[in-house]
Amino acid sequence: MDFYANFLEEKKKIDAILRDLLKEREEFIYPPLYRAMEYSLFSGGKRIRPVLLKWCAELGTPDPATLNRSIGAIEFIHTYSLVHDDLPDMDNDDTRRGKPTSHKVFGPAMAILAGDGLLTEAFYFSGSAGDSRLTRILAQCSGAEGMVGGQAADIDKYGDKDYIITLKTAYLFKAAALMGGIAGSLDDDKLDKIGVYGINLGKAFQLRDDLLDLEAEGLDETEKKAKMLVEKAKESIASISGTQNLLKLADFVITRKG
Repeated sequence: MDFYANFLEEKKKIDAILRDLLKEREEFIYPPLYRAMEYSLFSGGKRIRPVLLKWCAELGTPDPATLNRSIGAIEFIHTYSLVHDDLPDMDNDDTRRGKPTSHKVFGPAMAILAGDGLLTEAFYFSGSAGDSRLTRILAQCSGAEGMVGGQAADIDKYGDKDYIITLKTAYLFKAAALMGGIAGSLDDDKLDKIGVYGINLGKAFQLRDDLLDLEAEGLDETEKKAKMLVEKAKESIASISGTQNLLKLADFVITRKG
């Protein structure tokens, strides 16, 4: 099986896990809110972060419940960020992945609440996954210290591009890698190495997005930097056995077409 076929198989497994986790919470959630959360969670996401998490976990011996709840936590957080990014007072996007955005379908107020619901459910899952480090890492990397801080800096045009993409995008990749490593009971040395991998992979991912959107200034320079970051990511895990999928994922991130 080639890499992309393997990735798509993993994506199907991730989607099934996410459906089961959301279904687990359905009886506790007001139905219109549940439908809005479900709509955004299953609107065609690439699932790169949860696949990254799963493959990092599989470097060790993951506990299935810890792994699945960590997968839910990372993708619920990512989805909430997209719902809020699309809002009229943020990027004001009418479509995402060819579908109407949440606020276009459910209205801005319900979209805000759907994002809030996904955010808090993410911490429900990380908090019930069996290791307190998962919630701390998720909070640090997705909150004011990480993704949210990067979004704020982007709005204010504060700092250089590397600063913004590190916080806004790469920190959540780092969280996925570390949470996977914790789920797989990796030692501290391996956690440090996959954390470096995650940061560099996330930065390369964002630069590739910029190239695909034709928003990057100096396209050749941006492509060169993305390749350099991928090499740094791969070097960071060179001493760890069983990383074939992660090495191929790094190459995929800068060659993907969407």
